[in-house]
Amino acid sequence: MFVTEKLKTFSWVNVGNPDHEDFEKLQTEYKIDEDTISDILDPDEQPRLEVEDDYKVIIVRFPIINRENYTMWHTEPLSIIFSANRVITVCRKRCDLLDKIKKSEKTSREEFIWNIMYYIAESYLRMLKELNKRVLESKRVLQERIRKKELMELLDVENSYTLYMAGIKGNMAVLDKLEKVRGFVKTDEAEELAEDARIELGQATEVVTSYSKMLKSIKETFESVINMDSNTNINRLTMWNIILVVPTVIVGYYGMNLQLPFAEYEQTANAIFIFIMVLLLGFALFGALRRRIS
Repeated sequence: MFVTEKLKTFSWVNVGNPDHEDFEKLQTEYKIDEDTISDILDPDEQPRLEVEDDYKVIIVRFPIINRENYTMWHTEPLSIIFSANRVITVCRKRCDLLDKIKKSEKTSREEFIWNIMYYIAESYLRMLKELNKRVLESKRVLQERIRKKELMELLDVENSYTLYMAGIKGNMAVLDKLEKVRGFVKTDEAEELAEDARIELGQATEVVTSYSKMLKSIKETFESVINMDSNTNINRLTMWNIILVVPTVIVGYYGMNLQLPFAEYEQTANAIFIFIMVLLLGFALFGALRRRIS
C-alpha cells in the first residue's frame, strides 16, 4: 500500500505490507532495481548502507511484536530509499513508529531520516523495558512453583535479547556510515539528531547486556533449584526402595522350601519375623528422617 506525503523540501512515499503490484510500481515508476527489491523482500536482511547510481539504500531493523510468529518479540527490516528530493520507506509489516514522526520533524530529507533512526533506537529501549517486566513476572511465578511454561518464556526472552543485540549493533554500524556520507550531516539540527540516535543506541546496548546478565543469573539459580529438588527426590526414592527391600527379602527367604529356624514353633516364628521386620523398618525410617532433618 502506497501512501505519499508532499512536504516542503521533499516527498515521502511510505510502502507498508507491499504486494507484487507494489513492487512492480517501485520498479517501473520509481526506478528501483530488482536486486534492491529482492533485498527488501528478505525478512533476514541485515542493517547496511548501499549507494546506487540514482539513490541510496538504508536497511535498518526495528523491534516488533508479532503474535502470529513463533518468535513473538523479534525484529523486522525497514528499508529507506532516498534520492535528492524523495524518501521511500518500505516495510514488510506495518511500521507504527513512522506514524510518531511529527510534521515539524520532516523539515528536510536528512532530518527526517535521522528522526527515523532516533525513533527506532527509542523503540528498542521501550521494548526492552516490556521484556524485563515479563522476566520479573516469570521469576515471581517460578519462585512459587517451577513450571515449564515460565521456563520456556525465559528462553523466548533470551532469544529476543540476542535478536535485539544484533539489530542494535547493525543499526549502530549504519549510523556510523551514514555520518560519513558527504553532505548528510549539514545542519546543527541533523548533527544533534545523529548524536541523540547514537546515545539511544548506546543505552540500548548497555540495557540488553545488563538484562541478559540478569536473565542468565535467574536461569542458573532456577537450574540449581531444579537440580537440588531432583537430587532430593532421587534420595527419597532410594531410601524408600531400601525400606521396601527389607520385608521383601525376609518374606522371600521364608517362602523358600527350606528347613527354617523355629519352623516347628509357628507362633514364635511369626513373632520373631514381625519383630525383625519392624526393627529393620524402624532403623531405615530413623535414618531417613535424620538425613532429612540434617
